[in-house]
Formats: sequence, C-alpha cells, structure tokens
Amino acid sequence: MSTRWLAGGLAVTWFVATALGVLDLPAFVVVVVLGVLVMLSVEPDARHRHRGVAATRRNLVLAGLTTVAFVPVALGSDLLIGRVPVESVPLVLGALASVCVAIPRLAETHEVPAPAVLGHRELILGVTGLVAGTRAYQTGETVLAMVAFAAVLPVVMVVRRVRAGACSPRCLARRTFGLQATNLWLFLAVLAAAGLPGTFSVWRSYLPGAEPFVTAAFWVGLAVAVILVAFPLPRISLMINLLALLGSVVLVAELVATVTAPRDPVTIGLPHAVRWEAVSAGRSALVNNHWTLAVQRDAIDFVEVVDDRTHRGDGSRLEDFAIFSRPVLAVSDARVTEAVDGLPDLPVGGYTRHDMAGNHLVLDIGGGHYVLYGHLEQGSVRVRVGEQVRRGQVIGQVGDSGNSGEPHLHLQVQNRPTFDVEDRSIRTSPILFVDATVADVRRGDPVAPAVGTPR
Repeated sequence: MSTRWLAGGLAVTWFVATALGVLDLPAFVVVVVLGVLVMLSVEPDARHRHRGVAATRRNLVLAGLTTVAFVPVALGSDLLIGRVPVESVPLVLGALASVCVAIPRLAETHEVPAPAVLGHRELILGVTGLVAGTRAYQTGETVLAMVAFAAVLPVVMVVRRVRAGACSPRCLARRTFGLQATNLWLFLAVLAAAGLPGTFSVWRSYLPGAEPFVTAAFWVGLAVAVILVAFPLPRISLMINLLALLGSVVLVAELVATVTAPRDPVTIGLPHAVRWEAVSAGRSALVNNHWTLAVQRDAIDFVEVVDDRTHRGDGSRLEDFAIFSRPVLAVSDARVTEAVDGLPDLPVGGYTRHDMAGNHLVLDIGGGHYVLYGHLEQGSVRVRVGEQVRRGQVIGQVGDSGNSGEPHLHLQVQNRPTFDVEDRSIRTSPILFVDATVADVRRGDPVAPAVGTPR
C-alpha cells in the first residue's frame, strides 16, 4: 500500500514540476513517466489474473471524459492558437494529456470467470502510449520518440519476460499467438521503414556526431525486439495489439505522405548561393518538424553542414555555426511586405514563444504567394517595406532570433503578406526550387545552385 501511495504522490509532483517548467523535457517523455507512476499506484495485474476492467456505467463515463480530453491533444496547437496566448498552448495541451493518463486510474475492476481481457495497469499504460505518441507527433518530436522507443523496447520486453515467464516459439502455432506476433512484426517492419527517408539526419543539428550511434541504437533495438516477439508472454494483450495496429496505420500514412508528389507547389529560386542542407523539410512528421502546425506546415529549415557538423568547436557561440551571418538571397523578383530587424539573436539553445519568427522578411512574389524568411540576424535586414527586390539580391543574413535554438534559415511560402504565429488564416504551400541540385527538398537533402546557374 505504501509503495502505491508513494507512486501516486510522485505522479502529482512530476506533473507540477513539468507544468511549471522546472523540468524541460520532451512532451512524450513527460507523459510516459507520468503514466508509469500512475500505473505503479494500482495493484499489478499479475496478482489478479481474473480481475479486469469492466464495462460498467462508471467506466463508460470515465472513457467519455478521457476521449473529451484527448480530442484537443490529438488536434494539437491549431485548435488553441488564436484562442489562447501562444505561450499557454503547451501548458493546456500538457494538462489535458495528463488528464487522459490520470482518469484510467479511477476505472472499476471486477473478477471474471476467465483471465481478464484488459487489466487495470494495462489500461493505464495503453492510454499512456497513445497520448505519448500523439504528443510526440504534435510537438515535432517524432524522430526522437522513434529512437527512444526502439532503444527502450527490448529492455522492457526482456524485463517482462523474466518476471512473467515466456512461451516457446512453438506457441506461435496457436492462432491467437500467431496473429499477435504477426501484428507486432508488421509494426516493427513499418517502424523500420520510417527510419529510412533521411529521418535521422536531423541529429546533425540535435547532437552533432551522434547520428551513427543513434542510428545503431534504433536498428539494434528493433532487431532484438523482432527476436523477442517470437517468445511471447503467456497472456495475449489486447491493448498492445491495438496500439501496434494503430501505430502501423499512422506510420504507413506518414511514409506515403513523405514520398507523395507535392500538390499545387510554388516554384522559387534558392535563398542561398552555397551548399546548404535541409534539416526539416517534406510532407510528413517523419521529415518535417513543422508539419503539424498549419501556419508553417510546408516550411523548410536550412543549416550549413561542414565535415558532418553544423558548427565548429563546442558550438557554444553563434559564430561557431557555419551558417551564421551567411547572406540570404531573394528567391524571386518581389516586393517587401514586412521587415523586422530589431530583435536580439538568442544564445545557442535559447527559445522564445514571443515573436517566434524573430527578425524576418516577407516578400510578395505574385499570384497571392508570399515568402517568409525567419530567424534573421539582428541588424542584417537590407530592405524596407514597399521596396522592390530582384531575384538573387542579398536581402539579409542568417541569425538566431525568435524561436530558434541554433542559427538556421526558416523559409516558407504562405498566403498572407505578414507573419504572426497566431494568425489562423495563414496557410503554406509546398516549394519547388528552380535552378537547384534538388527541386523537391526533404530532410537530409543537400541543396546548392545547379551548375551554370547565374549568380
């Protein structure tokens, strides 16, 4: 009893600490830790194999409340931005995610004649997995969550098999065990495919030099998990099978979106004259961290990579980054519709939810299309509102202002002449680059002017 009370107290403490910003962790990590603590506050399912979550009126009400809380979490920031201050959006979504995880703690359980289809702890962990995956998707942490999941999964599987015992692979000849193994192998195969389209190149920016180790951890973790699936637990898990099936469907949809040709793209020139790399670009959450927010969905983030790194030395100074202060070029003949130049460049790793684009320019390129350049260096903007610019003209320099993290250029084509993250009318268009080595850019693509392109 004391252990369960301790876990419950730690769950409350964890929520308060993360909500107040004492711990700055990825959203899905916050959810997973909270879910584990809530799970530990109830009795283990293994002690009462015939005790399961029942279809009672109370449980139906709790399921309805959980669904109501989950809907805005699933819809993400688009539902809230413009209705609440942008800085409050993560707190609101985080609180709703916590409600989803906490409500199953109140579910009723009953003794049943046969082994229970759904245990109490299993329900809590199932909801936790669903909410954590959704939060990772909505916050642009999909790649980080994929690596963490693949690395931790075999450890969890081994621990569970040591505690509960594991069946021989001969069990797979039985229909239920065979179907479960097929479902899990399918999910692992789709997850492996999701790691192929340049997904992990973002680690050059997240943690330079770590990409080989991250990639190895992902593939080794999946390989071990594939083997362990052949040694099933004695009990079929309804929740795990549902989550695996849902995960497969979502990942397949993301993979299809990644390789699908753009619809109604806008063709522009390159914003740079040297070789840059797209660290976030494409049409799915697997390759584009902007994908789940409508006001920046088709945006591209560029960095400059030298010797497989975005910076020299320890990267503690803005000047360490190869792209910092690089000139930015007009992508078309255009007219300047917005110019902001007085915001400070933040230290490396700094973020702000105010003036998220930082110093920026917006160019009217005609046809109802406008190009936004974000995170420019303070004092570097060379043009004014109303001024006409020519394609290839230097109009500013790359900086680290606004909601950045490290120096990079944020580029997007949108339907409005100004940018405000809370402007719900902003929509973006896919980009195709003309006179470039790559036209339809995705994460990890190096992009440079094509040979013979006039400068």
